[in-house]
Amino acid sequence: MSSTLAGDPPQVPALASRRVDQRFLPAVFITNLGNNIQLIASSLLIFKDSGTTLSVGWVYILVALPQMLLAVPLGRLADRFDRRKLCVTADVLSALTAAALPVWLLLGGTGTSAVYAVNLGLAVMAALFMPASLALMKERVPQERLGGFNINYELAYQGGTMLSGVLGGIAVQFVGATPLFVFNAATFAASAVLIFSLGRRPERPEPDEWDRREAVTQAAPATPGPVLRLAVLYSIGSIIVTVANTLLLVVVVRRFHHGAATLGIADALACVGILIGIWIYKRVKDRFDYRLLIGVGYGVCAGLAFIQPQAIWTLLPGVFLAGLTFVFGRLPARSELMRHVPESRTGRVFGAANCFGLAVSVVLTVIVSAISDHHSVVLGYAALATVGTLATIAVIGSLYARPAAVRFHERRTR
Repeated sequence: MSSTLAGDPPQVPALASRRVDQRFLPAVFITNLGNNIQLIASSLLIFKDSGTTLSVGWVYILVALPQMLLAVPLGRLADRFDRRKLCVTADVLSALTAAALPVWLLLGGTGTSAVYAVNLGLAVMAALFMPASLALMKERVPQERLGGFNINYELAYQGGTMLSGVLGGIAVQFVGATPLFVFNAATFAASAVLIFSLGRRPERPEPDEWDRREAVTQAAPATPGPVLRLAVLYSIGSIIVTVANTLLLVVVVRRFHHGAATLGIADALACVGILIGIWIYKRVKDRFDYRLLIGVGYGVCAGLAFIQPQAIWTLLPGVFLAGLTFVFGRLPARSELMRHVPESRTGRVFGAANCFGLAVSVVLTVIVSAISDHHSVVLGYAALATVGTLATIAVIGSLYARPAAVRFHERRTR
């Protein structure tokens, strides 16, 4: 008799599951390390040339735009083809694209246009890599380990971010941007090797029954249920981070007149807060309802934007606390969304969530940048805090409310 419960997917073999821990997580770490160093170096190079918030915002907009436009079709692609091969392809093409920038600069090419072009190209590859890698995670990690693996994934992701904040800010100030662009290309190449070494998708026991259940799920009409709202909550985290990254550089350089090293310290504090938040989250996640954790996490994280730009002594602790509370929104949002989505739809659902988050991020970045440039960066932070807090309250409130279909069924059965 099979040990798999009815309705559960067949289990991934233990050896393949351990291989994901040993190779997929390091790939996440080094890819995120290189990506964030690239963004830090690109943003500082652009801001030095132009001096406006919107010019920095355009770096993030160009990063967001291809992912916004291509995330859904490429997410569907990730559900139809080998996810490991798609990830490796995206990494190899990203390595070649990233390597083109330092070559161009060394040949005497202009910096601003090349930075925009290369970041745009990398964003196209990220639009494929993001849904394919999350679908690969759903495919290779056993259902009962998704929660714990999601925490380790966040540790690898934020560990790369933390190190990039320290290395990126300090290295730009002392060695310049070009060596960092070379380093980014190397991280993509290393990630491709690690993901390729995962090997082929392992054979699952009893595939026929699971395939029949998957076919029934795919044939069933889509319902909003919790998936739509969980996808929105997952997106809110991306919105907060994208807009906050644009504002952080401006408030450090323009308002407080500090250099890249302070920016690196601020990034590092945010990531230390995230790592401490993960440590706390692991110990309290089973004691509280996930909706409460998400509401408090995102709500406080967004609300801290009211106080961060007031002074340097409020910015640095505020960034640390924002990182800590961000975890309590991001982790349960991603874990619950991944639990509710069938494996055959993982790519398209996360692609759609990413598309929505980036679309809102682009609009909000333009609005907040205009407010910062024409009024003050303090008002820009206030706009971010207001939108993030209200959006979180609205979606969490809808998760606590009973769906209309449930209320209708209750009235009919009385």
